[in-house]
Amino acid sequence: MAAYAFRLLVTMLASLPVYVLFRYLVLSRRAKRLGEKAGTAKVKLTFNKLRELCLGLFVVFMMALLIFVWQGTIHSPVAALRIVRRRILYGEGINLVPFRTIRNYYRTFGVRGNLFGINILGNVLMFVPWGFGLLFLWEKNRRFWRLCFFSAILPVFIEFSQLFIERQVDVDDFILNFLGGMLGGLLFFLLAKIFPKLKTAAL
Repeated sequence: MAAYAFRLLVTMLASLPVYVLFRYLVLSRRAKRLGEKAGTAKVKLTFNKLRELCLGLFVVFMMALLIFVWQGTIHSPVAALRIVRRRILYGEGINLVPFRTIRNYYRTFGVRGNLFGINILGNVLMFVPWGFGLLFLWEKNRRFWRLCFFSAILPVFIEFSQLFIERQVDVDDFILNFLGGMLGGLLFFLLAKIFPKLKTAAL
């Protein structure tokens, strides 16, 4: 699992310059637009430095996560659609039976096996920052139904996209990713009870 965590960290570091450049362009455009409204050439933006730092870490982590899970075989659009059609028709690399993969990993490797940790625990832990960050950074997401929705929509999008790159599509991955997002949100609520200032720290 340490090797996968290291690869994720390296991908985050590689994604950082892209985010910094994008965020700089966004803030510069915002300052210019505000300057035009105020009738001046330059407006100095004020912003929450903690929020900018946390937002940066959140975005960079999610960029790295998506790059990580989208490592597969890339085809032309026409070829990809043919592959998706074939996979759906014949069920190639698709598991729609809940807990089948989890059960097989447990029977084969047990809870202490390295592959069990990577494929089961890793699929949960990787999505904890998703659930936590959504609630920490955006107050409007601090509703249970929104947490459920966002914890589900990202794994659904990832599993669907993996149809096109010939990666395993597994309902158990969705379950584990969803659980990770929910745990991240619940962790935020728990910490916010202990440290109330957490609710406004990045707003």
